[in-house]
Amino acid sequence: MKNATNQKAIAIALISALLGGGSLLPVQASANSAAPAPLVQNLNNVKLDAAYSDAIERLIEKGVLQGYGNGDIRPNNNVSNAELIKMVLLALEVDAEPASQGSGARWYDAYIASAVEHGLLAGAGELVPNDSATTSSLTGLIAKALQRDAKSVAYWMEQLSINSEDGLTRGETAALLVSAEQGIRSADAEIVSVKALNRITLEVTFDAPLTLEDETTSAASENFKFDGDLGLVNQPRLKTGSFATYIVPVKTMTEDSYSLSYKGKQSFEIDSNHDMLVLNNVRQVTADTIEAVSSREDGIIDYGYIISAYAGGRGANAAILDAENRLNGKPMSIISSLATRKATLTPEAGEPIEVSYVGFTQSTDGKQEPKFRLPQGQTLKSGVRYTLTSDWFELKENEFVASEFQPLTIASAEAQDEKTLIVTLSEDPGDELFAYRSVELKGADGSVLSAQYKVQTRKGATGTFEIQNDGKLTAGVAYEVVPVGSWSVSEQVTVTLDN
Repeated sequence: MKNATNQKAIAIALISALLGGGSLLPVQASANSAAPAPLVQNLNNVKLDAAYSDAIERLIEKGVLQGYGNGDIRPNNNVSNAELIKMVLLALEVDAEPASQGSGARWYDAYIASAVEHGLLAGAGELVPNDSATTSSLTGLIAKALQRDAKSVAYWMEQLSINSEDGLTRGETAALLVSAEQGIRSADAEIVSVKALNRITLEVTFDAPLTLEDETTSAASENFKFDGDLGLVNQPRLKTGSFATYIVPVKTMTEDSYSLSYKGKQSFEIDSNHDMLVLNNVRQVTADTIEAVSSREDGIIDYGYIISAYAGGRGANAAILDAENRLNGKPMSIISSLATRKATLTPEAGEPIEVSYVGFTQSTDGKQEPKFRLPQGQTLKSGVRYTLTSDWFELKENEFVASEFQPLTIASAEAQDEKTLIVTLSEDPGDELFAYRSVELKGADGSVLSAQYKVQTRKGATGTFEIQNDGKLTAGVAYEVVPVGSWSVSEQVTVTLDN
């Protein structure tokens, strides 16, 4: 009987503090020791706040919450930054045993040092240890711990109705951390389901997110093995707001079904989806480039706006689709990566022309308007009617009449360093029209260099160009900037690298 009483006392002590830290010390442990092994076997006789009881039990079982205090859980008390850091490190399995900071160290010094070491904090002074934690602090710490985007974490918080501006409570923190556990990456992640969304897109849900290595194109191409003519065209991308659901871009599906082997351990039969992506219309944007226009309002969204990897850089244009791929209740068709994809442009009474997707143009400036370019040296003929077709999309209006387009004008150039120059046009080209464009640099010393636009560096009318083939600008030498091809003109623009 005495034994049972002691065990009950220990159990109450173990769950008494929602967060280990501050002036509370763990049972039979020093302030710098690792979390003791969980001693709670049964919580039936312990009174917990109903809203957070499952989360509290989970963290106790995991050793994140330890035995402190007088049996008072206090789930509505605010959590401090120091307590928050400790809980994130332990609950999300970043570091279970932070290194001791030596004699005289405060209980939280080891956890703060570990958070800095693992990149959760920029420095020890980023958060004041004993200040009340905020939702933004929690969002940032969890996002970095899981190597995810902050928008997803904020979404998980919203789903749990955590939106207090007065600081986080201990119960809220526990609930979010237990939910966020589903986002811990695993090299042993297994596929739960595979679904074809359209002719070029799979949606694959795992039981845990993949490691960053397994998300790379090279690793994923080895791990995902299909029969027939199917294969990846780009890496799997985590959906924003999901825990382990990926958008997987594949070649155009031509057969009725495919077999998938994942890491040689799992096998699936996939029913193909032959739905074409329905876009609005096609229009000309330069003398050699066209774009296929689509609209969210019409139920089309580019995956660049709904993937975790890009969420931080898309601002208000980033979106979260629900499990059924609806946005604000509206079903959405997803355009996945267009890398290497082609389309066919046919002039009236002429031969078809294969046009190639222009990389990094499918979702820019808040739009979904992927661009296609004619082969090098070819241009659209003014007054001729063209039709655009593809094996993966169809257009409501697939014809346009080409117009005469004036080339862009290079207004100035400036050497940033020996390998990089900044090129400024006379006006903003918009939508990455710099993409895949090059200039030639003719040096006064007789040397000739080539520089190509670095994708996604455009800021208004300005873009960064990188010297190719290991070339370098020579200090003090004036270089004339000459466009390669007819995409732009330059009126005696020169660039000189300072000595």
